[in-house]
Amino acid sequence: MQLENAEAIRQVRLYTIHRREPRYVYTTPVTLQRFLRFGPVVTRAMCLDISHRGMSALVCGAPRVGETVVIELPLRDAPIEMLAMVRHSNDARSGFEFYPLSAPDEDALNQWIREQEKREEMMLPCPDIRPAGFGRGS
Repeated sequence: MQLENAEAIRQVRLYTIHRREPRYVYTTPVTLQRFLRFGPVVTRAMCLDISHRGMSALVCGAPRVGETVVIELPLRDAPIEMLAMVRHSNDARSGFEFYPLSAPDEDALNQWIREQEKREEMMLPCPDIRPAGFGRGS
């Protein structure tokens, strides 16, 4: 989308999202281990975005809301496994809230998110065009 004039830039600022933490776009394949009646099942998924507390993903076979899953997230250095609860789910996308992570996994995730924050600031350096609710200070 090209912004042709200053009025269009001002209109971008009207869009607000109220989240406790900023989310960062991160598209990568992940695996989801689900614990069903007949035993654990590994399901493929595609991560869409991530924050310190959760993520959203496209999942092959939508999990049930309230279900606990193990998510393996491939980060730059090594994959981390996170226990998460399904907060919302439909055929289009599912949202997960992470349970508290182990100290090394939390450090790895925080380091990776800081790198994503710097990358986003480089891509959107002007605060006048960054949509409210994204990036630092939300």
